[in-house]
Amino acid sequence: MDEKVWDETPVVSEPIYKIDERPSSSVESILYAWQHTLVDISPFVLPLAVASAMEMSQTQGAKFVNFCLFAMGISTLIQTTFGNRLPIIQGPSATHTAVLKTVGPICGSATMWFAIFIGGLFEMLLGVVGALRFLRKIFPIAVSGCVVTCIGLSLGQVAMGWTIGSGDPSHLMLACSVIAMILGLQILAKNILNGLLSRAAVFISIWVVGLGIASLWGMVNWEIVAQKPWFSLPEIYPYPFSGFSWNEAFFAAIVGIIAGYTGSILESIGDYAATCAACGETYRVSHMNRGIAAEGFSCMLSALLGAMPCTSYSQNIGIINTTRIASRFVVQIAAVILILYGLCPKFGALLVAMPRSVLGAVFVVVCGMICVSGIRLLAAAKNTQENSLIIGITLVCALSIPSIVKTQNWNLPLAVEILTSNTVVVAVVVGVFLNIVLGRQHSSSL
Repeated sequence: MDEKVWDETPVVSEPIYKIDERPSSSVESILYAWQHTLVDISPFVLPLAVASAMEMSQTQGAKFVNFCLFAMGISTLIQTTFGNRLPIIQGPSATHTAVLKTVGPICGSATMWFAIFIGGLFEMLLGVVGALRFLRKIFPIAVSGCVVTCIGLSLGQVAMGWTIGSGDPSHLMLACSVIAMILGLQILAKNILNGLLSRAAVFISIWVVGLGIASLWGMVNWEIVAQKPWFSLPEIYPYPFSGFSWNEAFFAAIVGIIAGYTGSILESIGDYAATCAACGETYRVSHMNRGIAAEGFSCMLSALLGAMPCTSYSQNIGIINTTRIASRFVVQIAAVILILYGLCPKFGALLVAMPRSVLGAVFVVVCGMICVSGIRLLAAAKNTQENSLIIGITLVCALSIPSIVKTQNWNLPLAVEILTSNTVVVAVVVGVFLNIVLGRQHSSSL
């Protein structure tokens, strides 16, 4: 029997197209799908951070980005077709990035990628054996609401950083233009072309402002596009395997990578909850188990393709909330587009060529919608003293502890540093702990 994770069934908004529905035209489907890929900036930023830590050359770093885009598309197809079948994009994780930047330089690339493969196997087995079933009791709607809210706030800090940048007035004007166009299309174009312009607001704003207006101002780096080839096939494990050995470094890499996977799993469970709420879908145990199993399998494939491990993306939940397009078919088309990005580096480079302030402005809107999803989940939780304590303490800890850890030079062990420097992971750990403690006290007092 496929049990519900919670007794409550929160619904953030009523989607125009539900999970198993398709838009009325191919043009609509492609527009909505392309829109999803345009907010997934992490495949460009996170791999480059790892490439820099691994001292890759500029050419190697560019190829690494292509590998990640290709793996991202494949992983999304696996998740939406065979996994939990929710309209959710898969891609490189900030949690994994923090681990790989440390493990890679110390243990070497061969050891790192083998550890990524082993970590993927670990994650897949957790989902296959149904080990996540117990989480529906220790991960209630109050905790999930905190996690989703923290995801939006955490990403929002990055979004504002990209939007403001160095404070250059021209970049701020571009950012404001993007936000104004998104809001204008969302509000004023609801009845134009049957609402198509309103639902494609993010897509239209990025291309009109990010490439059109920014090009007129000379702010698009077309050199990056010119340097990229039109077509490039993926390779199977494109890195040298020399330097690997069954030594202490390998087992240290395994411990660090598993810690990263643990954080990624916790984030994904929160993302699944938010996606279900955005789609008007009941969050079930099978969503967790099938989703994590699919993610683990995808991470194993990513390791073989020389890409970073993939996890669920919070950005796309914001897109679903903003456009109310929850079609799984649309996300599958987005997966194909991501694969094409990986096969055609010149085409994918268009996103890199845009001013970062444009992408940051889009993120601001998307992160705002993610925060709203979390707040609505919190509103759906039962109004009890225990839930009030869980929500209040969790949010304070999640928003405070990482900033304190990052400003102190405590030389913490890798696993401890991962658990304390990531806002979302702190929210999950503190929220789950408080729920267990307060839940037991509440049960014993009845």
